[in-house]
Amino acid sequence: MNDEKHVAGAATQTPDFYSSDESNTNKEFDVPEDVDGKKLKWAYRKVDATLLFILFLSNVLNSMDRANLGLSKVAGLEKDLGLKGSDFNVIASIMYPTYLVCMLPSNLALRKFGARFWLSLITVVWGLINMCMAFAKNRTDMILCRLFLGAAESGAAPGALMLISLWYPRHMVTSRVALFYSAFAAGAIIGGPIAAGIGKMTNPRFNGWEWIFFIEGLVTAGFGLLMYVFLADYPNKSWTMNNKEKALIGQNMALDQIDGGHRPVSYKRLLQHACDPLIYSQALILFTANFGVNTILTFSAIIVKNLGYDAGASQALQAAPGICGFIGCILSRYYPRFFGNHYRSSLFCSAWVAVASIILLSTRNSGANIFALCILSFGSFGNVSMGPGWLMSNVGGPTRGALGGAMNVICGGLGGLCTSYIYRNKDAPNYMFGHGMNLFAALLAFITATISYVIIVRRNKFREAHPIDISNMSEDEVKDLETDHPNFRFVE
Repeated sequence: MNDEKHVAGAATQTPDFYSSDESNTNKEFDVPEDVDGKKLKWAYRKVDATLLFILFLSNVLNSMDRANLGLSKVAGLEKDLGLKGSDFNVIASIMYPTYLVCMLPSNLALRKFGARFWLSLITVVWGLINMCMAFAKNRTDMILCRLFLGAAESGAAPGALMLISLWYPRHMVTSRVALFYSAFAAGAIIGGPIAAGIGKMTNPRFNGWEWIFFIEGLVTAGFGLLMYVFLADYPNKSWTMNNKEKALIGQNMALDQIDGGHRPVSYKRLLQHACDPLIYSQALILFTANFGVNTILTFSAIIVKNLGYDAGASQALQAAPGICGFIGCILSRYYPRFFGNHYRSSLFCSAWVAVASIILLSTRNSGANIFALCILSFGSFGNVSMGPGWLMSNVGGPTRGALGGAMNVICGGLGGLCTSYIYRNKDAPNYMFGHGMNLFAALLAFITATISYVIIVRRNKFREAHPIDISNMSEDEVKDLETDHPNFRFVE
């Protein structure tokens, strides 16, 4: 392209993802001819086994720490704290105001202090807060703990998404985001049985639900300390790779992102990206997906108990939807390749949620309801991977990455906030309102994915017909263009 000549005069190298070639979405590794593909592939496998595995385990603990509220209700929390009416829903939702307000500042703090320090710190803090919840004596104590918990957890998911975008090129981001979010489902698989086991612990001073908060919080805080040892901010700071592997990944990332992702956030560009409707339409996919995800994490054990099962069985049965959600997350890594793009992949996931919601609305048969929760989990967790993966594949630079990661999880948090109020005690045992809202979320997902797809197709066509002239721009001006660069093409 003629514009590449202009870039060469202004910048050292034009990133590969500025090409309009869509083939990157269909293969795992796309490397320059002078790079040893086998060695680069091995280097990224080491990144998967270290960085991604650590983030995965962190998200497993995050999932368990979120699910333990609903599991604790089944174990007697509501009765012991004297909760009445909608008190439990208030406690479930109260973490989200601080969660949402602190999300973008936390993401900016991560860029300033580094992922290794920041993610480790907030993990230790939210573990300690969970331990404090074990000592709550009334509604006020629990509300205060949940407010602080929201602030601490706010930077975990967006920080991990940003870190993934700094280590992996764009065409590998969706598959890694899918693996990262599969940890939520993994937490649901093991969280219920673990809570059932912990809840049987007897002590004259501690009830079963108190042990759940204390032990799971202690494990999380301890893991946060381990994260500080094993995490690295950038590939060149890793101690698990040799110098050759660092150089290979650094070279690959330099071709994929301006300055390999090291470039600081531009607050001018941050305001411009904040006005981009595409970021919000893609982030709303996670908003809709979190209706189903939070239904599984917070309310599935409660729904199952109201089908006639005892506390231990309902906690253990949460594993079944969790397994289906985990499978949905893992398979979603391959959806863009199988269906041809992220748009059709998102529609596929949303269709499962719609079918599940219709089953839950139409029957009270316990077997059918548990099956419906399983396919609700399968579709919702699939979209939890697809939405953020699609958005983070289109960030184009650190500034949009910081905003995109934060907005993704902000919208996801709003979905969690809404879900906190759709399964109410007064609606038991049928929960028609909650199931209906899940159906609404599935239909909204169809709409938001379609809007995102239309915007992307139109922008790519416009870029082809009307490329920006960058011949008179300085090197810094070209680097700050990010998604406005004339060679940039959005991923469908």
